[in-house]
Amino acid sequence: MKKIISTLTVLLLIVLISPANQSSAMNANPVKAGKPKNNKKFATIPLRATNSTSDGVYVALENNSGGPSYNFFIPPNTPSNTTIGQIVESSDSYTVKLSSTGGAHDMWVYWEHRQHVTGLSVSGMSIACGSCAVINIFN
Repeated sequence: MKKIISTLTVLLLIVLISPANQSSAMNANPVKAGKPKNNKKFATIPLRATNSTSDGVYVALENNSGGPSYNFFIPPNTPSNTTIGQIVESSDSYTVKLSSTGGAHDMWVYWEHRQHVTGLSVSGMSIACGSCAVINIFN
């Protein structure tokens, strides 16, 4: 009887210590989750606008370089340098389209200025830099 108890004890110890035991194997070598791919963070910049008129203005930024395009709305009487949205900082070329909900106004985007128009469309504009992303509507 003593030999049987000794043999069973040894077998029990072997089973408990064995690496085939799931609980001890999982604790000894935990599996770590890999980082997801394409988890790039892009720097964004604020698109700032001023609208001193009583009409709203729709803004469409169409990316000519294959990147993201954007649509925004500048409400009437928007104070100077109000952030109307965020765009990805880049040197991409855009077609910028402004469209008034009412009458004609002076419209200014970065380096392009038109007087007394209800809409403005400019192609080839690199607007996605901090000092470039500015739209002003007045008069």
